[in-house]
Amino acid sequence: MDDDPSSSTVAFSILREGGTRLDLALAEIDRLHLHEETIPELLEDLTRAIEEDGILEDPVIVDRETFVVLDGMHRVKALRRLGCRFIPVCFVDYHSPEIRVDRWCRTVMDDTRMDELRECIESAGLEIEEFSASSLAEPPLVKGAVGVLETRRGRYLLTSDGKMSVLSSFRAVGRVEGELRSRGFKIGYETERDAEEKLRSGEVDAVILPPKIGKEDVVETAVRGEVFIHKATRHIIPARPMQVNVPLALLRGSGLTLEEANKRLSEMLRLRSLKRMPPGSLWKGRRYEEEIYLFE
Repeated sequence: MDDDPSSSTVAFSILREGGTRLDLALAEIDRLHLHEETIPELLEDLTRAIEEDGILEDPVIVDRETFVVLDGMHRVKALRRLGCRFIPVCFVDYHSPEIRVDRWCRTVMDDTRMDELRECIESAGLEIEEFSASSLAEPPLVKGAVGVLETRRGRYLLTSDGKMSVLSSFRAVGRVEGELRSRGFKIGYETERDAEEKLRSGEVDAVILPPKIGKEDVVETAVRGEVFIHKATRHIIPARPMQVNVPLALLRGSGLTLEEANKRLSEMLRLRSLKRMPPGSLWKGRRYEEEIYLFE
């Protein structure tokens, strides 16, 4: 496939108000770069569900310049397991300010064992020290900083020996998470705002904030073949197409060139109507913050 998805391999384009373009196409699955780990249990369930349904419902979101997958790691791996050569993608411009990347915070529940939380952090090879919330803008400004632990008792800096990259910091947070799970702590994933609200209300007992993550961190890590821990990035995308329902037979692509496969996808999609749902719409039990374009 030509690196420029504006070529003839694009099957269907959606031009949003303001000029943002969503390009739907089939891409060669081996060209995609994943930036985040998958969860084995979820991957098993998804692979089984796709095989039983015989279709992939929703395209994965991919940066059109680098072929880095922004959303849909499990779908990519599932289709690879199912022997697919092609995968439906929605190409977007990752440089666009409309696309933002944030982090997932870890929430911890079990107020009776907060002293044990410190033990888990130290078992993961990190040190913990209290600091004033006003004395530090972001943990990466301090040598060896990994993240921040917030509890109702105070705010603490998590550090390691030597300088830490964003990737190694997230891996350290992953080690802490693993230690906590092994001791029976309940871990959740929340946006920074939701995590802080739940801490204030008493719904959770502690919050671990990983370092801020940038688009360049995502791209550089993925292109060199490395991945962040699961639930590291949270991409905020202004719109996404859904329910493309591409058959596995087409994705396996026996005897087809990429151009031929995209021509078939184009024919399929042009026979269907496109419905726009505004941000905040409920679809299949989930409320979406972004616009949705449904193929009906």
